[in-house]
Amino acid sequence: MDSFNLFSPPSPPPPPPSTSSSTFILCPKSFPSDIEKLFYWSSTKPHHLNPFNLSRINVDKKLDLLCHTCKHETIVCDYWCDKCCLAYHKECLEPPRQIKVLYHPKHPLQRHYISIYDVRDRMIMCHCCGECPDDESLYYRCSICDFNLHTVCAIKQNILSIHYPKRHDHTLIYFPRKSSLVCDICALGDEKYFIYICYQCDFVVHKPCIYLPTTIRISRHDHRLSFTPSLPISNKDWSCGVCRRIVDRNYGEYSCVKGCNYVVHSKCATRRDLWDGKELEGEPENEYEDLKTFEEIRDGIIQHFSHPNHHMKLEKESDKVDEEKSCQACVLPIHEGNVYNCMKCDFILHETCAHLPRRKWHQLHAHALTIQVNHKGGTFICHACFHHCCGFAYKCSEPHCPFTIDVRCALVSEPFAHYEMHPHPLFLPSEEGTRMGYCSICERKYSLLSCTECSFDICFHCATIPYKVKYISDEHFLTLLYEEDVDIDIYCEICEEEADSDEGYYACKLCGVTLHTTCLLGNNPFIKHGESIIVEKVTFLIIPNDRYTRPICRECKRHCLYRVALITLFGMLFCSTDCIYSFGGERLFEMDQQWMKNGKDTLTE
Repeated sequence: MDSFNLFSPPSPPPPPPSTSSSTFILCPKSFPSDIEKLFYWSSTKPHHLNPFNLSRINVDKKLDLLCHTCKHETIVCDYWCDKCCLAYHKECLEPPRQIKVLYHPKHPLQRHYISIYDVRDRMIMCHCCGECPDDESLYYRCSICDFNLHTVCAIKQNILSIHYPKRHDHTLIYFPRKSSLVCDICALGDEKYFIYICYQCDFVVHKPCIYLPTTIRISRHDHRLSFTPSLPISNKDWSCGVCRRIVDRNYGEYSCVKGCNYVVHSKCATRRDLWDGKELEGEPENEYEDLKTFEEIRDGIIQHFSHPNHHMKLEKESDKVDEEKSCQACVLPIHEGNVYNCMKCDFILHETCAHLPRRKWHQLHAHALTIQVNHKGGTFICHACFHHCCGFAYKCSEPHCPFTIDVRCALVSEPFAHYEMHPHPLFLPSEEGTRMGYCSICERKYSLLSCTECSFDICFHCATIPYKVKYISDEHFLTLLYEEDVDIDIYCEICEEEADSDEGYYACKLCGVTLHTTCLLGNNPFIKHGESIIVEKVTFLIIPNDRYTRPICRECKRHCLYRVALITLFGMLFCSTDCIYSFGGERLFEMDQQWMKNGKDTLTE
């Protein structure tokens, strides 16, 4: 069947009557020709682009809608699909196959469609606005000159001159020739951006830099940052708080509004992994200051938000070790230091955990995080260390953003000092997209903290291991050690296998006891008994491993050595999530479904 006939009914229905808010584009007389114009999109995208579903948006009521075709929202849309509730630019619905533009006069631009599977096309950037076209969208390209434009930038936008007093007092004129002139805003001479110049004052700027925000908040600093065209004259050399390279005081940058000695390159400050994209000029700063962690009832007694029904009392310098008691926030055992104990039940918090803010920013995520006490299924996976965790978590405040981080990783900040593992301060990687890498300790690929003085990298998994722990067979504290090129052989007292000193181990300096970190803490050190955990769609109960005869793991066939074990509702026991994954998630899920189908009675393997 001819594809055109799919959109040509013998007797097309008349369009519904117009309303005060919208007027339909097409009349029945123009039906065939307009369908031909829309055919390209209706044949490549799973969308009902029938002309009788499209309405013209009232000029007086245009909103900042995202065009479904080019994914561009800086220019208002013209049409609205009543069936799918999507907006479109007129130019995006009727895109010519070839166009000529004044700002690229040498060659015509050809229409291209970005496929979600074409990785090369997805790296293309619009020379006008500096943004990369989204998957399944149109753009125009000159393959000879490697020149690319969004559809709406190519057809609709007048870019020969820009008057934007917020950035510059004079009208800026488009400079048509490719040049490596240094931008006065970002201090880069990048040829891939459109260049605008001011003939009156020798001002040069990339087009995307014209519209950089005035006041922002980034995840690497506790205060807001404001744009300034240049730094004050001083004898101090300024370094960027993100990439740690020198900041040239003659060009634009962002600096702390509170007067901290903190500056950031313009490009570094507006990275998508650091900035949430919000302009904060004129927005109040004290929006979240009223989120108190606790109310002080009287001296040493508080009402904590996570435990609203009872009061908690401060107990100072607790040196009583009780492996059965763990902090409800970080899930670590109560070994020493000040704690808040509930006056009516077993709820307990380290003093430092009781003071955790209810809302904070973290270097790994661009949005604000809100503390969360309860979790679906009882546990969550930390997006920094990738541990299964119980306890408190910080979750992204933005809708539909799943980013979650446990409180231990949330307390990691720059510069991070872990002198037991490394003598130098550690920082997050400075380049965008290099957050993940291989850890120098465990050699696994996680989010990293890196040394700027040498090649040492440590992941959040290893950086948040407790420095001091207790071992049931030793009356002293064991401390975490990391040593390179140790001449003596070190053996773990639990598994009786050799311990690699440059991977970190626990040792008692008085008794000589040495242990693998995993043998002492387990593969899941931040879960606690009494909760449940969902792994591979199967629910497991977390039970204490406190029997005289230790149970045997179904997968590794060894006695469970760790302080907790994991058991399915149909009675299959594992020592860790590693063994669960090794056993096979699909296999376990089928067994779980069979057990449910049989009335939770019998299970045949």
